[in-house]
Amino acid sequence: MNKTLLLILCDFLLLNLLALTRWDKNELPASPPVAQQPASAREDVVAALRLTLEEEKANREKLALDLATTRDESRTRATVLDQARARTTELSERLTKAEQESLRLAQQAGMETERSRAALEAAKAEALALRQSEEKLKKEGETLRSQLTAAQLTTRSTEERARQIETTLRTAEEEKKKLLEQNQSLSQGVTRLAEKSGEITQEMREYRPIAPNSLYADYLARRATLSIVTERTSAQGSGPRRREIKSILLTDGARTGALLSLDQTPFTLGDAGGSWKSLAGSLTPPAPANFPQPIPSLHSLRKGDPRLLIALVPNSETNSLTTAPYRIATDPFRFPKSLLISPRGNGYGECSFRLSPDLPGYLEMDSRFLNRLQGEYAPSSGDLVLTLGGEFLGMMINDQYCALVSSLETGTPLPLDSKGAQQTTGTGLSTLQRATAQLDSRLR
Repeated sequence: MNKTLLLILCDFLLLNLLALTRWDKNELPASPPVAQQPASAREDVVAALRLTLEEEKANREKLALDLATTRDESRTRATVLDQARARTTELSERLTKAEQESLRLAQQAGMETERSRAALEAAKAEALALRQSEEKLKKEGETLRSQLTAAQLTTRSTEERARQIETTLRTAEEEKKKLLEQNQSLSQGVTRLAEKSGEITQEMREYRPIAPNSLYADYLARRATLSIVTERTSAQGSGPRRREIKSILLTDGARTGALLSLDQTPFTLGDAGGSWKSLAGSLTPPAPANFPQPIPSLHSLRKGDPRLLIALVPNSETNSLTTAPYRIATDPFRFPKSLLISPRGNGYGECSFRLSPDLPGYLEMDSRFLNRLQGEYAPSSGDLVLTLGGEFLGMMINDQYCALVSSLETGTPLPLDSKGAQQTTGTGLSTLQRATAQLDSRLR
């Protein structure tokens, strides 16, 4: 209810209460004084009349006083009534205004009620949608809770599996480390085994004899050609002399050169101290590099028979060789037999040999006369001696002994130039002659 309307009603009730209330007092009549008993009846009557008059007078005074009081009260009541009427009029006006305001407010309240009803309907629809959403969310929440429960179970299972996997990984890591250590050990062992296997394979190859036919065919493809041209004065000989020698290229790891014997050159030990008008030499490597290269000098071997000579190939030209030179045998006694090859390639054959304790640096070859009668290849001076593994062993200095070659370190030089032609070559031959004279008679 509106507050203004309530206030008006309260004022109206208050005015009615004031107007209808009786304000006259309820006074008890005073008890008459006790008169003294008259002596006589007259006096009693007079006294009674006097008393009655006095009472009447008192009553009139009282009535007059009551009337005055009542008039005052009437005036007061009239005043109050006028005030009440004015107040009632005012309240009526205010009530009218309040009714109008109430009507307006009712209309406004109706409009607001309609809006509120619409808002309420919208709120109800929204509440219904929210309720449906809530139910849906509850269902989804239940589904999510079930999924969460399943996920928690899965997570626990996954964590357990992760712990198991971690434990397994740690174990696997430890095993991996052990395996790596074992693999490293095995790798080192395999490496050593491979190296040893390679060494064994190489050793097996080195200890496995190669067929003589293969060695001979290989020699024919690896031959070099030495050409030496000498010219002496007319008193010492007739015109220039040219000698071509089929040689073999050797290497000791530090030096490379073509080996030949003194008997294969135009020189002899009888030319010791002599002189020449001109000397020249050239070396033609194996095919396909068939380009002659000049050689400045020949040298004897510092460790070996003085009649064996070497024509060194410069280190700058060693890499240009298309055919690998023969290696000097590191173990010359690995095979009981050797392969003898004629320098010109006229023949080859296997031949057994034995060591001579009193002739170090030489091998005694089996050259019995019976072998010659049976058609076997017989050794002769200048033959090249190879091991059955394909390494170079030495050169025959006669038909019985082979001079071993262990190094290409050079000794006495025999220059093949203009200076050597005059005197130096003759001096070198004198040195070789003296060294040959000191050899055992079986080696000459």
